[in-house]
Parts: sequence; structure tokens; C-alpha cells
Amino acid sequence: MSQRRRLPNSLRWRAVGWIEMGLSQADAARRLNVSRSVVQRLWDQYQSEDSVSRRPVPGRPRATTPAEDRFLALSARRRRTTTVPQFVADHFQASGRRISATTVRNRLHNAGLYARRPVVCVPLNG
Repeated sequence: MSQRRRLPNSLRWRAVGWIEMGLSQADAARRLNVSRSVVQRLWDQYQSEDSVSRRPVPGRPRATTPAEDRFLALSARRRRTTTVPQFVADHFQASGRRISATTVRNRLHNAGLYARRPVVCVPLNG
């Protein structure tokens, strides 16, 4: 599972320096191993704000990526009897990052999967 990689400020300034020296945006992107649109957005930000630092974003960073959320939901559908602690262990083995059992439950709830299933039983009427 891949995770988004943010460019550190040093590489952002290096890309701007390369472009100012006459290197094309495509060549700068190739050197940084990122998409050309990333370098283009950096250059546009530099021209409008005279800075390439990251803008602050609201909220807390997510513990899992959307791809990991889909993986958890798919695993839960395939293996119906697997418990949440087993999903936590599987995720750690696959990605190398720890997530909490609460996170796994929340992701499964978002996918419409719940631990409790209705059970047919004899009603206890006295």
C-alpha cells in the first residue's frame, strides 16, 4: 500500500532554483521523481506568494489512506469471521504502521460493516 509523500521544503526550494536557472518543469520533476503538475503548482505558488512552504490544513492527519480503507473493507467481506485485533495485526504486517482497533471499527462502519448481526432465536415470553 502506498502512501502520499510530501516534498520537504528543501526540495521545494531546490525545484524553484532549478526553474530559475533555466531548467524546464518536466526536467525538475524528473529529478525529484514527482509528477510535472507538482512542480507546476510549486512554481505557480512561488510566483503568486513568493514562497513554497506548505499551507496549513485544518484537522488531524488521517491514520489510514483511502486505499487502506478499501483494503480493510475488502478483507472484512472476504473473511467474515476475522476479529478487529486480527485486522490491526494484518494492517501492521502489510504497511508497517500501527493503527488502533477503534480506527479499524470506524473504517468498517463507514463501509457499512458491523460486528453485530441479527440472530434468529426463540423469544422468551413468560
